[in-house]
Amino acid sequence: PRDAPKGKPIFEYSDEALQVNILALLRYAGKAACDTVTGGDDLSTSLLQLAGACCREGQLACLFSVSVLAQNEARARTHIMPVFGDICQAAFAHVQAGRSEHDLVSFLELISSLAASLGDELFQSAQLETLLRLCTMALAVAETDILKPVLVFLLKLVMWRSPALTPQLVQEIIQPVLFNFHKWPRILGAQIFKLFSAFIERHEAIFVPLAASPSLPCVAGLSPGERAIAQKAFQGLRGPR
Repeated sequence: PRDAPKGKPIFEYSDEALQVNILALLRYAGKAACDTVTGGDDLSTSLLQLAGACCREGQLACLFSVSVLAQNEARARTHIMPVFGDICQAAFAHVQAGRSEHDLVSFLELISSLAASLGDELFQSAQLETLLRLCTMALAVAETDILKPVLVFLLKLVMWRSPALTPQLVQEIIQPVLFNFHKWPRILGAQIFKLFSAFIERHEAIFVPLAASPSLPCVAGLSPGERAIAQKAFQGLRGPR
């Protein structure tokens, strides 16, 4: 946000302007907690307490500051993961209540940061099923702010080398991507390309048959001749060797 005009009383600002500036200050606090040794633990604890109180009231915006904190591996492990289950419950309750998907952006930014900083530790958590359900719902929304962190999270997940990433789980990730990607903003083309490349590289045997399925909107809309060409092209795909 821009700097406020000097000398303007706080009560002259709109509620929205105040919220924007407060969230910006909380982001700065999150960055300070990551970068500061002395006092960093106390500041991290305070940010999580505030975010927890807001989540209990159905307000997820404070998670933006937690997503900044999550970029620090030590802070993520020590301060965020012990309460991550409660945060996930708040996000899922938000969706069940039929509230706006845009309010989930702060939560999606958080899981994107955690995937980058903790990786396997996040994917091995008991919250993975909930995370996938929320991501699947988010994939149906053609909004860049919502999709971008989801694509980062899914890319990290499909590159995870673990027996826990079962073929069934991989299929549950790939299918909603294939059913929705044709509606996504073109500005996400690079992220989509990286995700599809990861599908082919790590999960070729699962991805190729799904990508060639005539039930997909991007395939069903083609003429019979175009569909045959597309299916042949998909069947000829091979991941890096």
